Amino acid sequence: MATYSKGYKKQNPQLLLLKVIVGVIIAVGLLMLFAFIYDKATDWKDYDSYTHANTYDEIWTMTDDDRNELSNYAVYFYSNTCPTCLEMKEDVLGFANDYNKEAERFFLADAESITAREVGEGETAYTEDNFLAGIEEEEIIPPMIVVVTDNEFEEVIIGRVNINNFLDSLEAGSYEPFND
Repeated sequence: MATYSKGYKKQNPQLLLLKVIVGVIIAVGLLMLFAFIYDKATDWKDYDSYTHANTYDEIWTMTDDDRNELSNYAVYFYSNTCPTCLEMKEDVLGFANDYNKEAERFFLADAESITAREVGEGETAYTEDNFLAGIEEEEIIPPMIVVVTDNEFEEVIIGRVNINNFLDSLEAGSYEPFND
């Protein structure tokens, strides 16, 4: 290869193009690495990162960011003292993170801290007893999902296997009540 008078080697166009291509590949690889690290470092793995139903009334009247009432959604009841909930936490929150990207339709409720709404004179609110009667259960058993379709109670899903199957069907878009 020829050299310039100062001793530098001359580069042919093919070698220069090869260096540019390798540089682009390295840059794309670094961007992907940073995106992966950012995703792993974000706080989506914490219950507090998601919208919660704090009262029994809210479970039946969930709204989107624009305060429009939603008609099809699910509320996941968890407890920080429930071993099964702790084992499922990362999977459930990973699902919520992906499922809620388009529109928020999967909500959380802490079974230990959900309460009845404070009411004024002449108002009524759902209490735990009213809520349990409405979902036809005797108690809240975390992990548990309450499904609402067309603004009406659809079903209760209890237990790890049933919840995992439900989440899989939502993810696949094959949950019939949401597809009508």
